[in-house]
Order: sequence, then C-alpha cells, then structure tokens
Amino acid sequence: MFLDGNTLHDEFASDKLTVVIPTYGRSDKILNSIYSCQHSNIYVVVIDDNGLDSPNQIATKNLIESLSSEYTTNLHYHALSVNSGACVARNKGIELAKTSVVTFLDDDDMLLVEETLQKLEHFSKQGDFDICCSDMYSKFNNSIYQMPFCYFRGLTHQEFLADGNCYTPMIMARKESLINIGGFDNCKKFQDHVLMLKIHLNNLNVCFFDKPSFIHIDHDEYRISNKACSYQTIKLRFQYEFELLNKINLEETDYHKLKDLIVQRKKYLCFYFIVMPRLNAFTKRFVGSKRFFNSKSKGENMAYVNIKSFLYALKTIAGLPFVIKRVAYFVKGKKLRE
Repeated sequence: MFLDGNTLHDEFASDKLTVVIPTYGRSDKILNSIYSCQHSNIYVVVIDDNGLDSPNQIATKNLIESLSSEYTTNLHYHALSVNSGACVARNKGIELAKTSVVTFLDDDDMLLVEETLQKLEHFSKQGDFDICCSDMYSKFNNSIYQMPFCYFRGLTHQEFLADGNCYTPMIMARKESLINIGGFDNCKKFQDHVLMLKIHLNNLNVCFFDKPSFIHIDHDEYRISNKACSYQTIKLRFQYEFELLNKINLEETDYHKLKDLIVQRKKYLCFYFIVMPRLNAFTKRFVGSKRFFNSKSKGENMAYVNIKSFLYALKTIAGLPFVIKRVAYFVKGKKLRE
C-alpha cells in the first residue's frame, strides 16, 4: 500500500485505470467500496477529506492499514490536511493517478469491475473521445433498481442542457483532458453536473458505454448533497448553462424554448435547495421557541411571545445576515462606482 507522500507506479497501459474515491465521515462504509474495486488492472486512490488527525481520518487510516495485501497492492491513501470538499479531493486524486484514464466512486458505492473494464476497453478504442459515460444501478433496502435517475443523458451540448443527468461515477475520462479543463470546480452541490458543463463548454468529445458500471447505494442516512446550498452554488451552475446555451447554434425559436427551460429549472432549484430548507428550519425553530417561551413565562402577552419567537427563529436561517446586508446596501447605500 502507498501512503501519503508516495505515488503509484507509472502505468500508461490502455488496459489499466485509476478509481478515485474521496471519503468523508464514512470510515464504516468505505471498505466495501475498496473491496468492489479489486482487480490487478485497477488502481485505487483514496483521498481522505476528514482533516488530518481528526477522529474520522484516524479511523479511516487504521481501517485501510488493516486490509490484507491482496487489497492494498494497488491502493494509494492520501489524507488532506483540512476538510476541503469532494471537488478538491477528487482533483487531488486525479493529480495522484498514474494511469492515463481515471474514473470515480463515492465512498459508499460499489464498482462493477467487469463492466468497468469493458467500459475501459470500449473507451480505449474511441481514439477521438475524451470522456466515456455510462448508466448505473441503484440499491435501496437491499434491492437493485434502475430508476429514471440511473440513466446518463447528455452526449451533446443541447441534450445535456435540455435534460442532462450525470452522477460523478458515471464519468470515465482521460486524465490529461480533465487537467486541461481545470478539473472539478469547488462547489458544494451539482459537482458532477458542473463538470459535464465544463466538458461540453471545452468541446471535449463524449461517448457512451451501454452497460451500468457501478451500483449507487441509496439510503435514508445523512448525505452532504442533500444539504441546503447557497445561491452562489446555483449561480455557478447556471452561469455555465447560459454560456453553453449561447455557444450553440440554434434557430431563434429553439433558443428561446431552451432558455425558458433553463430559467424555469433555475427557479425550481433555488426554491427547492435554498428557500425550502431555510423555511423548514425557520418553522421548526419558531414553533420550538414559542413553546419554550410559553413554558418559561406563563401569562405573558401572546403577541410579544410570537414576536420574540419570530425574531429568534430568524437568526437561525443560514445566509440571512448576508441577505439583510444586501438589502441595507440597496436601500440606504449610494453606489459611487463599480
């Protein structure tokens, strides 16, 4: 096994690839992901994003060090000094990979080795292509499914803008191509979608392999990707979408139809990922605060309790101080220059 400070041996043979696995807070699950990658032609780069010397980082490293040699021969483990996010972790994995082709796996998903190697063989024969995508299976409650979100969509610019769907492990890529476009942008959400937008914006050629290459483990547990996000995260995605839209040669009616679709999607995502989580948190905090104040001050004026609970709940909304500051500048400020 290779630990921090070492790199994998150079292997540019067309029948070998590197699987990059970023991990955070899942030391109890990552071993299954590593086991699923076991093959002499597959190298695994685990990027530990827990933060050096944190309990999860120590637990993850100890688990990996406990593996038998059959699983560690082609394994490289690297711990980031601080928690930096999945995008930074994946970019580090791309940097450390010493095969010309890389793919990705989440730390609770399962690689389908034979299908992945068939995908690599298919990709190797596509000399003019930079990216090869495929579908996936989804496992939920110990059953395997293929839901609508399991299918990759978006081989062309227009197809991806209209109805694109891509999970990061669906992507197999030439390492050099990813480095040339700057890898993953450091965003908290839509990381896979943003990468595909960059791929299309940079005119990289995308081909398709017609077999699922991994199993996505779906569960009811906490997921980082389910968290509320900032407007800046959504803004980045749609900045790229509009750039790509303006790059495509479309008839005027088709252009406006696609533009309207993108605008509606942006409104939906803003509501779903920004407004709804904050509204839900506000409602819970308001109700809880009201109960607390009522229990501590019997007979107090209800209007006063409601106002106090309302103001207390407002402080819990993520990003609200930023919004208030923006409003204050807009209402009271006088812009001198850009």
